[in-house]
Amino acid sequence: METAILLIISAALLAYTLLPLFRPAEPFLLDVGARQRRRNALQQEKRHNLKAIKDIDFELATGKISTEDHEELRTLFSLKVADAIEAEKHLQDEEKAKDERE
Repeated sequence: METAILLIISAALLAYTLLPLFRPAEPFLLDVGARQRRRNALQQEKRHNLKAIKDIDFELATGKISTEDHEELRTLFSLKVADAIEAEKHLQDEEKAKDERE
């Protein structure tokens, strides 16, 4: 009798554990996850490039790089920051347009 009860409880727990594997995935949740990952990647890229600008400013102040190199690197990283900001705005506009359609 105890074995039968233990077997029934084990089967119920196994079914409960495996149930999510047999449900269809919800595409909306996957879409939100992809958008959030893209937003996080853009924010990380922006922070990384802003830190690089601070680093090259410090290197100029300490005399490790020349003024010409500083200007070139600062322009490069500034353009990368601008691209990341523009991509964030584009992603935001897409989300607003999607929300308005729904």
